[in-house]
Amino acid sequence: MLVKCGDAKLIWYISPLRLDILKFGGETFREWCNSVIETYKDVAWWNIFWSIAWGVWLKCNRWCFEGKRWKSNEVIRRAVSMVGEFETVQEISNTNPSSPTLDSSWKPPMEGVIKVNSDAAVFAPSGVGLGGVMRDSVGDVVASTCLKLERKFEVDVVEALAMRHALNIVIDFRFRNVCLETDCLKLHNHLVKSITPSTAFGAIVKDFLQLSTVCHLVSFSFVRRSGNRVAHNLAKLCLSFNELRVFMEDFPSDVIEFVVADLSPDV
Repeated sequence: MLVKCGDAKLIWYISPLRLDILKFGGETFREWCNSVIETYKDVAWWNIFWSIAWGVWLKCNRWCFEGKRWKSNEVIRRAVSMVGEFETVQEISNTNPSSPTLDSSWKPPMEGVIKVNSDAAVFAPSGVGLGGVMRDSVGDVVASTCLKLERKFEVDVVEALAMRHALNIVIDFRFRNVCLETDCLKLHNHLVKSITPSTAFGAIVKDFLQLSTVCHLVSFSFVRRSGNRVAHNLAKLCLSFNELRVFMEDFPSDVIEFVVADLSPDV
């Protein structure tokens, strides 16, 4: 299935590997792979190989169990994108061996700074929710926001969109000393290192970094989902709203328990 069906042959041939599967033999997939190894020994080549093999597997399963088709170029795009993300994370790991502190609870910012937490929620069959909450050094909410978008996005893209939306609200309210916090480790690492790859995600990160220059003081922090519950539930609450909602010195009653819980993390 992975190499001999018509769609699989085409995918391998038009992929960046330009692999003509008929040049290699073997009675089983293992034997076939062993014959390929004799020609291709580069680790980077095999990263793409296994990503494409997984894509072919998912394509077949999607057709068999859901009756839906992925185009061949979509399988290839997803595979190459996955390898690119993996290599980016590896690069970040190598250049920044000290990972951020993995806080599990929300902590207030220093005096004079507004902490901005953002998060996103993905709705089926389409649509995403962006949530953001801004709090001062004693934990009081100075603003909160919800925004629903009727489109499909990759998860990392929607996380970046949520933070950019929250920053726009912060700037509108003229807060200029901010700490931007997320539970998306990839987004945090890209912001800290100012890494802006040539992807949709990278374009939003680049735009965000440019936008943040309006502020006098900007810092970034990472928190686990358990410390980002207010923003997360604001994002989910977008299902109840059809338009942008901004609350000045307030927040929807649906998230009050999470606001209170952040002020009493030991309870």
